[in-house]
Amino acid sequence: MKILISNDDGIFAPGIRALTEAFASAGHEVYVCAPDSQRSAASHSLSIGRTLTVRREEFGGAAEAYAIGGTPADCVKLGLTVLCPQAEAVVSGVNKGYNVGTDILYSGTVAAAMEGAICGRPALAVSQAAEREDYAQASALAVSLFSKMTEHPLPPLSVLNVNYPDCDQPLGMKTAVMGQLHYQENYVPVPMEDGTQAYCLRGEVDGRARQSDDYEKLTAGYVTATVLSYDMTDAERTNCWKPLLEDE
Repeated sequence: MKILISNDDGIFAPGIRALTEAFASAGHEVYVCAPDSQRSAASHSLSIGRTLTVRREEFGGAAEAYAIGGTPADCVKLGLTVLCPQAEAVVSGVNKGYNVGTDILYSGTVAAAMEGAICGRPALAVSQAAEREDYAQASALAVSLFSKMTEHPLPPLSVLNVNYPDCDQPLGMKTAVMGQLHYQENYVPVPMEDGTQAYCLRGEVDGRARQSDDYEKLTAGYVTATVLSYDMTDAERTNCWKPLLEDE
């Protein structure tokens, strides 16, 4: 199968290299369209009115590879529209760090996969614990899950979001509900040479993250899988507000 692979850690990140090699070794024809530098937490932003630079790269396992001066969603949209429209599916990752809970809203990794789904392709996002340096196991799992996706397709406009725990031998796989992560965080002042005051966001997950179904299962040693949809409508509450907002 012809597969477009992207990420948000940038084209030189080890996770995308491992993922590309795994899918190529499994017999897939791989195309890489990824940001030319780190774009974590870019969410689903697109570059509107700004030129996107494109540079060909030598990339092990890929039929073609492009470093693009844009966001993850830019990379997938440009790839499927212009650079490799023959791609039949989109896989994003392997991301350095979990994409669970409310972090999913910020994730460029998930957004790249979601852009693929919006463009009508089956889509998979893969992330793993930030502490892990070995991406081979998560990549091999991605290949296996992708095979299941071809046999049992997801609903349209959906993404399978998979996270690999910080252990060599997970306890198994669990489906999980997207939870809410809580952080202890702060903006740290960073003085600039020209006297301008700048700030850098710093923080870490706090104990309340245990209230998050997906995060709790990951930290217990399970791989987690969640089907995501772009549709964020809360139909029940929208209907409750209907008599308050609509004219009779």
